[in-house]
Amino acid sequence: MFTNVCSMTVRFNYRLRVSRSQAESLEQVFDTCRSVWNHALGRWQSAWRDEHVTLRYNAFSGELTTRRAELDWLRSVPSVPEQQVLRDLDKSISAFFDKKNAAGYPKFKKKDRYATSRWTKRGFRVTGTGAGAAGDRLSVAVAGGRTELRVVWSRPLPSEPASVTIYRDAVGRYLASFVVKIDVPEERVSPTGIATGLDVGLTTFATTEHAQHDIENPRYARHAAKALARSQRNIASKKKGSANRKKAKTRLAREHARVANQRLDFHHKTARLLVETYDAIGVEDLKTKNMMARGKPGNRKRKAGLNRSIADASWGQFLRVLEFQAAKGGAEVVRVDPRNTTQCCSECGTKAKSRLTLSDRIFRCDTCDLVLDRDRNAARNLHPRGPQSRLDCTGRDDDGIKPRVPAGTLAA
Repeated sequence: MFTNVCSMTVRFNYRLRVSRSQAESLEQVFDTCRSVWNHALGRWQSAWRDEHVTLRYNAFSGELTTRRAELDWLRSVPSVPEQQVLRDLDKSISAFFDKKNAAGYPKFKKKDRYATSRWTKRGFRVTGTGAGAAGDRLSVAVAGGRTELRVVWSRPLPSEPASVTIYRDAVGRYLASFVVKIDVPEERVSPTGIATGLDVGLTTFATTEHAQHDIENPRYARHAAKALARSQRNIASKKKGSANRKKAKTRLAREHARVANQRLDFHHKTARLLVETYDAIGVEDLKTKNMMARGKPGNRKRKAGLNRSIADASWGQFLRVLEFQAAKGGAEVVRVDPRNTTQCCSECGTKAKSRLTLSDRIFRCDTCDLVLDRDRNAARNLHPRGPQSRLDCTGRDDDGIKPRVPAGTLAA
């Protein structure tokens, strides 16, 4: 049980059962929102290029009001999703100019890549019980009025949703993503009293300070590589623009979606297991985008293979899921600077004289004679309260003496 609770904003995603007429109505909203984005982005680019002036949401919104009064096709679609598009563009522009944000230059949206719209409370409601029970419908404003969408309620809504985003994925499925609030504990009532560092890798997906809690790497994309390559070759053999090529692209997207779903399910289950085991978890504050940068010209082929493995493991997604599950379970996730966590001894803090490469799997300390698996050594250095305090959470022996790793032995 938990005593003190606080609220956290999350997304609950559901599959939609959409008829042909409903799909046409949603596609009309998608197309209009894409046009609004592209027009506003073009105006921002020209104003920045010609006058060195940055247009923001108020200017975009004023122009949209004028255009809606002049264009019937723009006025036929409710203004709520169009306004949300302009807010998203304003956030993208702000992120682009933020030096602390890695967001890139805002891009124009293509028809086959952009199929999403968001409605706030003025533009949607959940009919029936309003809590996501069987028989409830999602009513959204479209051209000509409202449409009632069937939702596959895999779980009830925990609270009244603040907004809903409807989108079509690459497979052609329509989904609804509700923004809701859930109650999460501020702290645990029954703590486990154990903390650990967590080192993510490719040979072993997650290495903790305790060998029995290590997580193996499932490598979902590698196992599906033959099926993905077969689907890719099937696309190449089809005529561009043909219906068969479109079907082949959908089959490939379905294969990718299956791998992505497997990976996300694995991340949630792994994160939940770790949160149930540890009160505090220290992880590397990784910049996976920098890690996956293209290598030097003579080393790009091998670097491409490493990048595929990193993308298959999807460390960034896992760390976000781990933080989410920790918040739900009252645990703590601490992001630690990853510098020298592999190169320094977790027992005495001495840095290795010869820098360890990726092929070096054992860490050997010349000062204290520690011999340890390199990932385990890194996990000990990533302890959330520092490597020297990790035993404060794992306990000491009966005499109060700090246990040590035997010199010259390979520790677990």
